[in-house]
Amino acid sequence: MNETDVVIIGAGHNGLTCAAYLAMAGLRVKVVERRKVVGGAAVTEEFHPGFRNSVAAYTVSLLNPQIIADLNLAEHGLRIVERRAQNFLPAPDGSYLLTGEGRTRQSVAKLSQRDAVAIDAFSRELEAIADVLRQFVLRAPPNLVEGFG
Repeated sequence: MNETDVVIIGAGHNGLTCAAYLAMAGLRVKVVERRKVVGGAAVTEEFHPGFRNSVAAYTVSLLNPQIIADLNLAEHGLRIVERRAQNFLPAPDGSYLLTGEGRTRQSVAKLSQRDAVAIDAFSRELEAIADVLRQFVLRAPPNLVEGFG
């Protein structure tokens, strides 16, 4: 008798999420990871003595709210702390781009008036595209689970 239906290679945040959904569907899942720590981009690590941060904290905005609910992540300690700035991108000449909290358009305007005028429309278009993609993220192909066991 086979003790495992699915092997997930990599215990990053995506692999663990996939494993959780497959296990909730009744499959026997084994996850393997080469590192000593699991979680991938969701891991909080010390990047400089005394300073800890999620190595990809900016991507938490990509975390689908349905996944948070399905996996009861808040009950397991998930706490999202919003950043005041989304991105700070310095240039060698001393100029910079600072995005977030209503600063994006003004910051872009310092570099390009033409782009500052277009940034709001670009952001709306990008959000519309993201909304369409979000609808497909959690859809499993038909008969995915039925093919196992």
